[in-house]
Amino acid sequence: MNQLHDLLPLAVGMLISPLPIVAIVAIILAPRGRTAAPAYASVFIGVSLVFIIVGALTSAGSSSASPSVTAKTVSFILAIVLTLGFAALAIASWLSRPRHEQPPKAPAWLAALDSVTPAKAAALGLIMAVTNTKNIPLALKGGALIGEAHLPLLAAGGLCLALAVIGSLPLIVAASVATSGSAAVTKALERVKSEMIAHNAIIMTVLFAILAANEAAQVIRHLI
Repeated sequence: MNQLHDLLPLAVGMLISPLPIVAIVAIILAPRGRTAAPAYASVFIGVSLVFIIVGALTSAGSSSASPSVTAKTVSFILAIVLTLGFAALAIASWLSRPRHEQPPKAPAWLAALDSVTPAKAAALGLIMAVTNTKNIPLALKGGALIGEAHLPLLAAGGLCLALAVIGSLPLIVAASVATSGSAAVTKALERVKSEMIAHNAIIMTVLFAILAANEAAQVIRHLI
């Protein structure tokens, strides 16, 4: 139960995802954005929730069938793996940044979003969620923390849903904004899109480094 406070940094780590945000902004700016954006966000949140629930069920099952020492060992190993994984991703993101003042390259799939439909947006939300190398381990770990707490079913389910929603908050806000067709909103979204594309590598480098440091702190906590 006392480890549930670790859910907050996990949720923050999940919600900072430049490419999923760029995708929903591009969807909103498309002709059918008002209907496609909610479909994209809903599927993305749903998949995130599935990963969280899987983590919770796996953790609850293993910890109930074995002593708490085993659960702590699993948590310790997971923290080490995540530390190394996030550190490697931080290095990879840094190396992928544009160099020598080269313009950043927008993902090829962005061009196809001009003719996006709700069904295609939902499919993109699924792809974005299941290929998100940052959010999946965070969702699984968040679920594991919830499972280890052995909360009542309703409370555990509520926490799983809350983590999925908070981790997808930018998408929810963007989908809500899609209902507004004002020129000011459109201009702001265009700027967000271009800035996210331009600084994606730097944003992800910093984020992965922070996540690696957070997991390293968990490793140190286990060792002390």
